[in-house]
Amino acid sequence: MLSRQEISKIDIDKLSKVHFIGILSPFSSFAVTVLLNRDVNVTASEYEQGDPKRKDWEDKGILYPGGHNADYVTKDLDLIVYPNGPIPNNPECMRADEIGIPAITLGQMVGLISRGMKTIAVAGTHGKTTTTALITWMMKETIGEPNFIFGNAPDYILGMNKNWNVNPDSEYLVLEACEYKRQFLDRSPVPYISVITHIDLDHTDYYKDQDDYNSAFTEFLENTTGSIVIDRSRKNEKAVLSSLRTNAKVYDASEYRRKYPEIESKTLYGEHNYENMLRTLITGISVGIEPDEALSAIASFPGVTRRFEFVGETFRGAKVFNDYAHNPQKVEACIGGAQKAFPGKKIVLVFQPHSHERSHTFLNEFGEAIKNADVVVVPNIYTDRRETKEQIAMISGKEFVDSLESANPGKPIYYTGGMENLAEKIADIDEGAGMVFVLASAGDLPDVIPQIIEKGPEHCD
Repeated sequence: MLSRQEISKIDIDKLSKVHFIGILSPFSSFAVTVLLNRDVNVTASEYEQGDPKRKDWEDKGILYPGGHNADYVTKDLDLIVYPNGPIPNNPECMRADEIGIPAITLGQMVGLISRGMKTIAVAGTHGKTTTTALITWMMKETIGEPNFIFGNAPDYILGMNKNWNVNPDSEYLVLEACEYKRQFLDRSPVPYISVITHIDLDHTDYYKDQDDYNSAFTEFLENTTGSIVIDRSRKNEKAVLSSLRTNAKVYDASEYRRKYPEIESKTLYGEHNYENMLRTLITGISVGIEPDEALSAIASFPGVTRRFEFVGETFRGAKVFNDYAHNPQKVEACIGGAQKAFPGKKIVLVFQPHSHERSHTFLNEFGEAIKNADVVVVPNIYTDRRETKEQIAMISGKEFVDSLESANPGKPIYYTGGMENLAEKIADIDEGAGMVFVLASAGDLPDVIPQIIEKGPEHCD
């Protein structure tokens, strides 16, 4: 692996042949397309065999058939691009190391590309995907569709049906910049505009505490060349700003909140989405978009998959929404958004915690986060593939639900002990149109949707 200093010296316009280990993620597809537009010879391999997007890349002669193979790594390569780093026992990674091919991560490749653009990097504990999508939509509707990348494979802007775009005619790149393991330092090493949603401790499998978490954001923001959109009134954001050495202009969201106390949207509900829209408006102002034009674009935003996305109705007529909420703040905000959208109706939170380590670390916070739900159903804890046996042993699904019940005496909280009984439990408690079901998960909970809905999104009022 090359050092950051070595990586910063790479001129992507001088690359001749590059091989990607993985091509189907939005970040991979974006980077590959940019290199192809610059006449770089690109090849790729992909572990996932069932994804329909494979065919497009295979037809272009870029994606090798099958999975990973050491034969795909040849001595004429200038560079290898790993997903997040060398994969243990992966034949291509082992071959690259054996013959000494220079290698960088996908995040570092995106960072090389982003250096040459006016990058609007959206970072923070929650709200990144929605805010990145909002900014993308606002720019498309006002000054032209930018380059952009956000989310994971299932995420896209409704109506656009994509989560990445390469537009050689645009100088802007709107980028979701994830803080996990300080990845945003690679993806966006020199942001033109940094947009911070929240700085609430997360990823405690990597960050030791809030101070450690804050330090990553400090380092990220100090690299910003143009402007920073952030809320000075929040404790952690204030702490980061107090230690910041930067010449970037700071746009304080708390000041704009007084000027724009309400922002209209046809798809976004709740205080958390107001915050996302406010930061989008401020970003628009910072790049010269007239406020009225920005507000009009925000109002027309069609939404993002898995962000309070309406997916249909149950057999008895209760509306069902799918959401990516997986930490306490997101869960609480999701419930609040549902209450605002459907006042007077019972809100049923069907919640699949993501990772045993997070469930254990934020156990008390989750107990507080669900307090406004009328009913809670938990099928299991989704086991993240990165978790160790020791982390999995930290807490069981039953222990998690016992803690929720202890923190919320009298609230109906059900544990199904697995996905196989979940649809039946939902049918048992379904009261029809007087209820709203919100499925919250970063795991495989959406797999149950076909079992519980009768009517698709076209039936939404």
